[in-house]
Amino acid sequence: MREAEILGENIQRYRGLKRLSQKELAAEIPMSKDHLSKIECGRKKTIGMKYLVSIARVLDVEFHVLFIEGPESIPLKLVISEVNFQVLKRLFEELIRKLDSLAKKE
Repeated sequence: MREAEILGENIQRYRGLKRLSQKELAAEIPMSKDHLSKIECGRKKTIGMKYLVSIARVLDVEFHVLFIEGPESIPLKLVISEVNFQVLKRLFEELIRKLDSLAKKE
């Protein structure tokens, strides 16, 4: 059943992005580390809805995202403060100016 593999891969991917170990994620759900391991390996064919909802909540993803195949189709959410946004904006503007300057010299 490919769905179980997709679910497992996505849980593992998002757990990695959150820098959580299996033990840490399992404790927050709560479920055993062994149970979580079986889910991530695609060996668990049925999973309770309460577990799926808890996993999505802890990993901070929308529920349906856990069932989307392919990492390129999984949206990532970037949360940034206004101050950091302004700093990044200035850095990119400076980078563009320098690139334009280099292009004009050639």
